[in-house]
Amino acid sequence: MSVQARPQDYAAAIYDLALEPWLKQLSSIQQAVKSDAALRADLHAPGLSTQEKLARLSQALPAGVSGEMRKFLGTLLEAGQVDQLDAILLELDRLAQRRPERTLAHVTTAVPLTEAEKEAMRAKLTQRFGSDLEIQFEVDASLLGGVYLRVGDQVIDGSVAGKLAALRDHLTAQ
Repeated sequence: MSVQARPQDYAAAIYDLALEPWLKQLSSIQQAVKSDAALRADLHAPGLSTQEKLARLSQALPAGVSGEMRKFLGTLLEAGQVDQLDAILLELDRLAQRRPERTLAHVTTAVPLTEAEKEAMRAKLTQRFGSDLEIQFEVDASLLGGVYLRVGDQVIDGSVAGKLAALRDHLTAQ
């Protein structure tokens, strides 16, 4: 039996693959800067231009540092924030560990919704639960009518079947 990966699994793998090179490169750059006192002094020297500092840093960089990373380092140097490399690396690692996940909303109706109804539902759900919401629409005729909504661990049962079940429970409890 084969198990198919969910879209979230593929997205998480892409997220990891995208961040991994940045983490590796920043770690190696951090080590290069920490281990070279003369380089650290040059990076903070007020008499050197950003280009001169970047050239000096480039000489100390490990092989294989990407062009994007070099541009990023240039931005740090230009802003005078190269000493923030440790904090940036820690924050990037924290983000990689957290792996932002979107909240999933399951909207189940008895009949298919029109595109206009879906857009109205999206707008209301986004307003109530936030903009980082992934919405899945499903159809289940056993609901008879109305909407059954599950967002995370919250359930809002506005279905006819749910209301009938609640009425039955209320009547039998007395």
